[in-house]
Amino acid sequence: MKKTLLAAALLAATSYATAATDVTLYGVLDAGVTVSKVHGGDTKVQMSNGNWMGNRWGIKGSEDLGSGNSVFFKLEQGYKLSNGNEAAEGKAFSREAALGVSGNWGTVAFGRFGGLSSDCGTYSILGGTPYTTSFQTIGSMYSAFYLTDGYDNSIVYVTPEYNGFQGSFMYSNGREGDENKWSYNQHYYGAGLTYGNGPLNFDLIYEALDYKGKEDKNKTTQLLNLGASYDFGAFKLYGAYEYAIHAPLPGFVGFDTKTEAGKKLEDKYNNGKANDYHAFALSASTNALGGEVMLQSQFAFGKNKNASEDGLEDKFNSFSVGAAYFYHFSKRTLMYTQAAWGTAGKALKHNTDDLRGWNATIGMTHTF
Repeated sequence: MKKTLLAAALLAATSYATAATDVTLYGVLDAGVTVSKVHGGDTKVQMSNGNWMGNRWGIKGSEDLGSGNSVFFKLEQGYKLSNGNEAAEGKAFSREAALGVSGNWGTVAFGRFGGLSSDCGTYSILGGTPYTTSFQTIGSMYSAFYLTDGYDNSIVYVTPEYNGFQGSFMYSNGREGDENKWSYNQHYYGAGLTYGNGPLNFDLIYEALDYKGKEDKNKTTQLLNLGASYDFGAFKLYGAYEYAIHAPLPGFVGFDTKTEAGKKLEDKYNNGKANDYHAFALSASTNALGGEVMLQSQFAFGKNKNASEDGLEDKFNSFSVGAAYFYHFSKRTLMYTQAAWGTAGKALKHNTDDLRGWNATIGMTHTF
């Protein structure tokens, strides 16, 4: 009798929860094979993860509170399909963890999510290229632009849409933790405006990242991004621009700090955050060959303020171009292939080979 009553109670509770809250399990599986070679290195053939879309699974839900208001949540974990490892070690929901409220007045959310220019998560508004940061660094925006990441301890507000315009504001109280007093936490500030009405879309983003509490007293990184696209019907044209102040060098993993020479280069070029540069992208996409064809190019040039002190090359530039083809088997499954080539000059040529080379990828994406 007790078991029967318990089962009935659980069934009733489950039925009520299902009726009151809309909960969805979703995910992305993306994998392929990439052949790549950087200058001075060997040709590599590798199974590559998340080429077009990052591998993830997640749970999201919402509850209607009445009067046009609702509460929602989203928990999203990244993983590597090739070996089953978590994408970010030690984080259960590395891609996004958010709890928020929305209504006719806008949306407020708290948790961990990507910055406005991160091209990651619900609140990124980055535009201006067809496949932005997908595939390898050479051939994507990463080879020329400095884009933000996912940040802990964040709050975001998104305004209602008005005649195609919408504003976004984001703040992180501590990108790497907020256990210290405020003046010792490293903060993120972001403000953006988007427009989408008819064939024209654009985004304007300002972001700042401070380094409070760090011994080397780095100056605040400031980023201004502008992206736009226009659909001409037969094809779509894209353009993007970034002005980066006191930013890390674009596009490469970093110097080998295990050696004295590598540590010196890291101190001068990256740790000081002393790089100012301009980045541009010009791209296009069209429907062809039964699918979609995308062409993307990006270029950057700038100067480092510290390098000349030691007689190092202070100016730098990079350029890459890529092309991709997508074929949709269904609404949830597509095949892709992509190839890219890139080069770099001056400081980036003399000190790293990460941006000089080529790559080619073929793979598949399935969503559920």
